[in-house]
Amino acid sequence: MRRPTSRPPEPSPFRSIEDIRKRHRGPGLSAEDWADAALWSLAEGVEALSVERLSRGLGVTKGGFYWHFKDRADVLQAALARWEQLATTEFIQRLEALPDPKQRLRRLLALTFDLGPHGKIEVAIVAGAASDPHIQPVLARVSQRRLDYLVKLYRALGLPAREARNWALQAYSTYVGLLHLAIASPETLSSSRARADYIQHVARTLIPA
Repeated sequence: MRRPTSRPPEPSPFRSIEDIRKRHRGPGLSAEDWADAALWSLAEGVEALSVERLSRGLGVTKGGFYWHFKDRADVLQAALARWEQLATTEFIQRLEALPDPKQRLRRLLALTFDLGPHGKIEVAIVAGAASDPHIQPVLARVSQRRLDYLVKLYRALGLPAREARNWALQAYSTYVGLLHLAIASPETLSSSRARADYIQHVARTLIPA
């Protein structure tokens, strides 16, 4: 069986904490900087997000936080908005730059099913939706946008509307199942070899011949 070809890793859609931390030595931290840093706090679990911990991680005092946000709930909403923008809106825009719908679908599956470091953010948001009322409506909206885009891709491959929706539901439910597996059994796909094999299998399963 042909092995997956090696390729440079896709850059994370999220800025690293190190890059954000550098900002306070220059013009200071913006509301967007705080929201992006809050996303990485969410990677440790929704309950890990606090004003104190966020400030400490950025190496600044809490005073800067209150220039932009009222409280934890306020920055959580901003972080979720950034997650929607970076992991859905801009992600779809990048895919749309590819000319062929099958190429777009193959790229989408390869990027989303390979849960890199930023995949922890996705896992934490899904896990936290049941306990935090701020998350559920955002997660529902993002899930619907992603499903709609998948239907669009399958329709572009020539499938009838009902069949395209069934393929899209299969693809997205497989992805959500992977997120839950990452919560319940994180060691299952812990090696890069196992992830590459799984992604190749997913492409064979979820891309119509």
